[in-house]
Amino acid sequence: MGQYYAAVDIGATKTTASVSSRDGILARVYQLTKKRGNEATVPRQVDFLIACACQQAGIVKGQIAAVGISTVGPFEKRDGRLALAAPNVCGALGGECEGRENDWTLVPLEEELSGKYRRLRIANDCISAAVAERSFGAGRGQDDLLYVTWSTGIGGGAFVDGHLLTGKNDNALHLGHIVMSYRYADEPRCGCGGRAHLEALVAGPAIAREYGEQPPEVFRRCRNGDKRAEALIQRVARVMAIGLYSAIALLDSRLIIVGGSVSKNWDLLEPLVVTEFYKQFPALTREVVLTRSQLDQYLGDMAGLSLVMPDSWIADWQETRPWENAPETTVLDPEVV
Repeated sequence: MGQYYAAVDIGATKTTASVSSRDGILARVYQLTKKRGNEATVPRQVDFLIACACQQAGIVKGQIAAVGISTVGPFEKRDGRLALAAPNVCGALGGECEGRENDWTLVPLEEELSGKYRRLRIANDCISAAVAERSFGAGRGQDDLLYVTWSTGIGGGAFVDGHLLTGKNDNALHLGHIVMSYRYADEPRCGCGGRAHLEALVAGPAIAREYGEQPPEVFRRCRNGDKRAEALIQRVARVMAIGLYSAIALLDSRLIIVGGSVSKNWDLLEPLVVTEFYKQFPALTREVVLTRSQLDQYLGDMAGLSLVMPDSWIADWQETRPWENAPETTVLDPEVV
C-alpha cells in the first residue's frame, strides 16, 4: 500500500487541504476559514477538509500516514500543546471592536486534532514556508534566508547558518508585530490590539482601510494612473522595506523571499521596495537579494507537506516538481461542514 500525506494551510481568509502520494498531489480543496461558533470550529474544519481531500483522492482518512499543518500564528501552549493565538482568527485578541466574529482568545488546534491522525506536525505558516522554499523553491541551497508573507497579515520565517529558527513557542520572527513608530497613539491599531505594528501599516486590510477598496482594486487603479492609489502603494512599499531592513539587521540574511497575496503585485512593488531597502546601511544590505516565491500558488500545499514529507521523496520532488501538475483546487461551499 502506498503512503499518503495530508497538508493543511490555515489562513485568516481561507483554509486549504491537500493529499499527496510519492507521485504528486492527488487532490486539493479549500473553504473560507470558519470564524463563528466555539473555539473548536477551526480544528473541526481542518478535519472535514482532510476528509474531503481524501475522498477526492480515492482513499480514506485512515490511510494518511501524517498531517502537516501550516497556519497563521502566533501560538501559545495550553497543557503543552500548540494553540492558535492568531489575531486574524481569534476575535477577542483585539479587544472590544465593532464587527468581531467571535470571542475566542485561543484555538486548541493540537489538542483537538492530535488523536485523530497517526502523526501530526503543526508550524507557523511562514516557518513552514521557509522550509518549503529552501527545499523546493527560490531558496534552494541557501543557508541564510528570510521568507516573508505579505498578505492579510505579515509574517516571517528564517534559516540562519542552515538552522531553522523556531523559538520557545514556534513563534520566531513574527515580523508583522514589530513596532514601526514610537508615536503609538497616532498610528493604526493592529488586530492584536497594539498600535504602529508593521502589519497594521502594510498588510492587505491596512491597504483597504486607507483607500476604501480591497487591495486588488487599489493595485488596478494604481496601474491605471490613479494618483491616490499610487501614493498609497508607494508609502506602503517604503514602510515594508524598512521592516525588511529591520529583519536583515537582526538576521544578516543573504536572500529575502516574498510571498502572499499582496506580493502578487511584485512587478509594481519590487522597484519601490528595493530602492528604499538599499538606502539603508550598505554594510548590511549590499549583498542581499530580494525575490518572489517560486512556489507561489502551491506554497500552502508544499509548506504543510514539507513538515512531514519523507526524506526519501525530496530528491525526486526536487527533480520532477510534481506540484506543478497538481489538480485544480475544489472550492467548497463555506456553509458545508
